[in-house]
Amino acid sequence: MTYPILKTSVKIGIATALAIILFQVSNIFLVYKYFKFDYYITAIAVVFLIAGFFVPRHSHPPKNDPVDNENLLLTLTIKELSILRLIAEGKSNKEIAAINFVEVSTIKTHINNIYSKLGLRNRKEALSFYRRML
Repeated sequence: MTYPILKTSVKIGIATALAIILFQVSNIFLVYKYFKFDYYITAIAVVFLIAGFFVPRHSHPPKNDPVDNENLLLTLTIKELSILRLIAEGKSNKEIAAINFVEVSTIKTHINNIYSKLGLRNRKEALSFYRRML
């Protein structure tokens, strides 16, 4: 298991433990007599929904060392490398799609693959990464 997955699993475990503790505390205070079981389930679902929004925002991909950047470029396909080059030239997704004779959604998929393979989050980071590699 990789470190970010382990970290997320621990957070989910802690959230579950807190939900169980909250349920037990409510039993101690005899709150359960006044609320239906459905309300508890709804409250737990809302807690996990809120946690689902905040957990991914706080998990960032690890920073890449300059030595590893060259190896990361090897993970890209030829098409992804050409799209990265076009991004560095300042082309929009629509322009890149027209050059490659594909739909814009296909270009977005390629760009998302590039981001995930290189550990990037946006176009600006992709541009700075490409310039470092020159």
